[in-house]
Parts: sequence; C-alpha cells; structure tokens
Amino acid sequence: MAASITPSLRAALERLKHAGSVNGLLLCWRRQILINLLPFEEFRAERLLQALHDARAHFGSGGDREVKTFWFGYEGVFVLALFEGECLLVMLHTHASEVDFMRRAGLTFLDDTQLLVQTLLNPSPDDVISREETQKLGGYEDGLMAPLSSLTKVIPRHA
Repeated sequence: MAASITPSLRAALERLKHAGSVNGLLLCWRRQILINLLPFEEFRAERLLQALHDARAHFGSGGDREVKTFWFGYEGVFVLALFEGECLLVMLHTHASEVDFMRRAGLTFLDDTQLLVQTLLNPSPDDVISREETQKLGGYEDGLMAPLSSLTKVIPRHA
C-alpha cells in the first residue's frame, strides 16, 4: 500500500517541508513508515517511530485521555509529533515560535492523508471503473490500419 500512496503524498509533504523552519518530516501509517524525509538513517527513523508510539501508549494508559500531540526540544531542534487516526506526522524544526502554525498545517495535512488512506483501503463502488465503461483509444478510423488523416488538422506556421 505504501508504494501506491507515496507519489501523491510526497508532493504535499514537500510543500509542508517549506512551511517554516522545517528540517525533516516523517509520515507513518500505524507502525509503518510511508515517507522518510528526516536527515538521518532509516533505522533511526524507525526507532523514533517506536518511541513515539510507546510514549503515546504510556501517557494515554493512565485514564480516559488520548494523546494526540507531542512537542519537545533538543539543543537546536524541536520535534512536533501529531497523531491523527492511524497516521503520525513527525516534524523537525528550529524555531519554537512557529510551533502553532506548524501544528495547524500538519493537522490539515493529516486530515487530507486520512481521506486518501481511507479511499485506498476501502474504495467505493463508484470509484471502480469496469472494462465495459472504458472507451478504446484508437489511432485508426476503422480500428484496423487506416489512419485518422481526415481528423488531423494541421495549421501551417507562417514566417
């Protein structure tokens, strides 16, 4: 599934990456990495993903609350982790003052991601096109070997 949704999400993530002081992004579905745009190796991204899920389970197990956001900082970089449904978005950024803007942009992105993931996992019958409904693209009038010369309009270029 990750291979089929990656191209459409990658472009949106690239736009999100330029929204502020973002240094890296990680998009996950459940405990699987969909897109890793973090500035370090894949195994470190997997460790970060597991640590965030463990932290969410730990802080959410004490009662009726559900943890949806983590924000913490290290020397020179901050980490914003947003959980929405089964998706997780991790954003590394350098300016603490931008966290509210980045949170709103990230949640908007995750709402769109949820719609895309749900559409791919549960396609509606209207989305499926049968072979009978499609029309053949032909380059010939009779379907054999006669070219469509009568339909081609050439407009000559005048110098």
